Amino acid sequence: MTAEQNRTTIMRFFREVIGDGELDLVDELATEDYQDHVALPSQGPGRAGLKDRIAVIRAALRPQHVLHDVIVDTDRVAVRWTLRGVHSAEFLGLQSTGKPIQFDGIDLYQMRNGRMAAHWNVVDMWRFYRQVSSQDEEKEERTWQTTTTSD
Repeated sequence: MTAEQNRTTIMRFFREVIGDGELDLVDELATEDYQDHVALPSQGPGRAGLKDRIAVIRAALRPQHVLHDVIVDTDRVAVRWTLRGVHSAEFLGLQSTGKPIQFDGIDLYQMRNGRMAAHWNVVDMWRFYRQVSSQDEEKEERTWQTTTTSD
């Protein structure tokens, strides 16, 4: 498969699967033995697990991704993104707060024959946790940062 086909697969995944909720499209875009190396705690293996992951994220965060970079190198695709949404259901043990959220991440996909075969990511979960925490905790964090960096 060409680099452009791999790029198209990832763009469709973000736009149609995550964005529009077309979970059945995962069967076309991911290999049967898809591996998620950063699975959510209750996420199962393969395409079924990926569908569950996306369903949880869509329900909990109502995500809208802004893709800043999509970099393709033979059988790998890297994506740097910002997720904007609302914490609207339980996520990673945190009950819904209804608060708006915005945080960044980078995904790396291994591609096989134009399909996603494996996934790794680094996500700024600290920013997410800070945004859904109480206002008092956010105020304390800003105070701590000011006092420790003002030398």
